[in-house]
Amino acid sequence: MVDQNPQPHKALLGERRLTTVHAIGQSLAIGPIFSAGLLTGIVAGLAGFNTPASVLLASVGMIGLAYVISLYARRYAGAGAMYEYVARGGHRGVGVYAAGIYSVGLLFLGGGTVFVAIGYFANSFVVTHLSIHIPWWIWGAFGLLVATAANHFGVRVAIRLVLTLCALSTIPFLILVVVIIAQGGVGGNTLSVFNPGQTSWNAVFNGILIAVTLFIGFEVAASLGEETQSPRKSIPIAVIGSVALAAIFYLAVTYAATIGFGKAGIAQWAALPDPMGTLASRYVGSGLATIIQLVIILDAVSVATAFTVAASRILLTLSSDGLLPKALQSTTSRDTPLGGNLVVVASGTAALIFGATTHYGVPLKVPNPVEAFSLFAQAGSYLIEAVYLVLAVFAFRFLMHDGNRRALIWRLPLLVAALATPVLAFKGSLDPWPTFPANRAVIYAAIWLGIAALWFGYLRVRYPERIATAAEHATEHGGVPPLDETLQFKPEPERTL
Repeated sequence: MVDQNPQPHKALLGERRLTTVHAIGQSLAIGPIFSAGLLTGIVAGLAGFNTPASVLLASVGMIGLAYVISLYARRYAGAGAMYEYVARGGHRGVGVYAAGIYSVGLLFLGGGTVFVAIGYFANSFVVTHLSIHIPWWIWGAFGLLVATAANHFGVRVAIRLVLTLCALSTIPFLILVVVIIAQGGVGGNTLSVFNPGQTSWNAVFNGILIAVTLFIGFEVAASLGEETQSPRKSIPIAVIGSVALAAIFYLAVTYAATIGFGKAGIAQWAALPDPMGTLASRYVGSGLATIIQLVIILDAVSVATAFTVAASRILLTLSSDGLLPKALQSTTSRDTPLGGNLVVVASGTAALIFGATTHYGVPLKVPNPVEAFSLFAQAGSYLIEAVYLVLAVFAFRFLMHDGNRRALIWRLPLLVAALATPVLAFKGSLDPWPTFPANRAVIYAAIWLGIAALWFGYLRVRYPERIATAAEHATEHGGVPPLDETLQFKPEPERTL
């Protein structure tokens, strides 16, 4: 089940050659274009004409969460990211269990959801514009090949691909935003979109619960900690900077889309399969609509690449600490995770099979791959939001150890916002309890919570010393020891006959 004789952890991913720009690129890869094109409509379905208000408040919460992660990043650096943060900044055992949850969450999102989305939307695009008819899952498999190949040939190659796709994908969206705002949309530019009186506070808060999912995954820059020249500087800048930039982008897009559809037509946003393409056709022309459809697909490839980079690295780190099978420690001649990459290939393949063989879309009258995409996304989000919650709770300890009491005036509200973000996300997703088939996402997440608990229980019984020294390799700066530091297991000296 795990390596019986693990070697002491050492850096396995080559020299520290990455810069702050690479770290920012890794964070920005997690779907601002993809989310703006496909997920903002869900927010609009709840918040209506106040969609920008929901996005604004969600952005505040996510900036708070980014600040929380920066507190950890300034103290600990490694390729395991969330695993090392919770284990070293909070509690060793909780850190190991959280790592299991987080790893599966990344695989649900980056090893599952994205490849189904790439396959379905790429197929729709080529059928519509090129009249090429081949099974959608072939396009998904091609996306899987591109993402894992980029990671295989080196993280610098992967991040260059991510940055290029992100830059190219942003341009048509910015053109659309500028044109709509310049024309004033349907009824002119107005700040009333931020006034809850246009709908209700309840609608705004319901929108927030979905809006926070636009940002999920921004923390993956932390997975580059072992390969970055100055991780304690670069990673905090990347996580806070990427959330701030994404927030500005989402606000611009949702404001433009809101006035673009107008108060009377806002319901179209949630109902249309391609709302941004519809706006592009209406305000610019069919050419921009086609480009926007294409860049959403390209950004999905960027998302897949970034999640592959993050997932493969946390699996490698857990393996090198003796918590997962030794095979996952294997790396390529280019110092990239081979074992972790193969896990992503297996996970992506399983997701494509699931999307091609299940029929959860039938009761909702939507394509089956679309509903498979939705279920994987929700399941992965539940798992990652749970880790966000743990990070926020333990982050309060940093304030307790910080002698700068004056800074509490602005730090404490940020931490409260960070803690509220996953709590509200869970409330919005689970209250009222999802009905079929959405409840399947809850079941999938619960199953993996149980599997992670069994894995942790096995380690606790069989290898307690490995849990006691979990993430010991993550360098510390800041003097905040784990809660269980004084209770760590100390192995007895070996006895000789």
